[in-house]
Amino acid sequence: MVAAAVAAIALGLLGLAGMAKMADPVPTVGALRAARLPSSKSVVWILGLVEVVVSVVGLILGGPWAAGGVVLYAGFAAFTWLALRADLPIQSCGCFGREDTPPSWFHFGFNVASLIALVVVAITGTAVIPIDDSVSTPIAYLVFVAIGVYLAYLLLSRLPQTMASTRTE
Repeated sequence: MVAAAVAAIALGLLGLAGMAKMADPVPTVGALRAARLPSSKSVVWILGLVEVVVSVVGLILGGPWAAGGVVLYAGFAAFTWLALRADLPIQSCGCFGREDTPPSWFHFGFNVASLIALVVVAITGTAVIPIDDSVSTPIAYLVFVAIGVYLAYLLLSRLPQTMASTRTE
């Protein structure tokens, strides 16, 4: 099911982003401060921890357990939309603990697509990682998800920079 694959990639990326926020909360603190939201390092660290827990639980248990991802991605979509509509002066949305990951409409679209996939998985009770009698199926699927997470990371972190550099040249 396509929704399960998109949800798996979204949950994997969520875990990666959570670890990045825990390692370096400063970019997210700045983004939240610019949006006039609670913005201390401890708030961001806790958000990162929640992201990691939701990621792991959602990937392992799937189905209704993906609802945590629904809540987080709804918040991410709302924050990205706010940042873009209000033209907030931020260099980074703080997703990956990096200074140079600006919010973009592509990022907003990814958040909405992830949100929709996670809603479908949560409502239908679909497993995010298929489990069957074969050992190779889940392993191959996890490799697919890892590649998808990496590609999504590149698209969200590098595409806006690339597009911006081509407009200025």
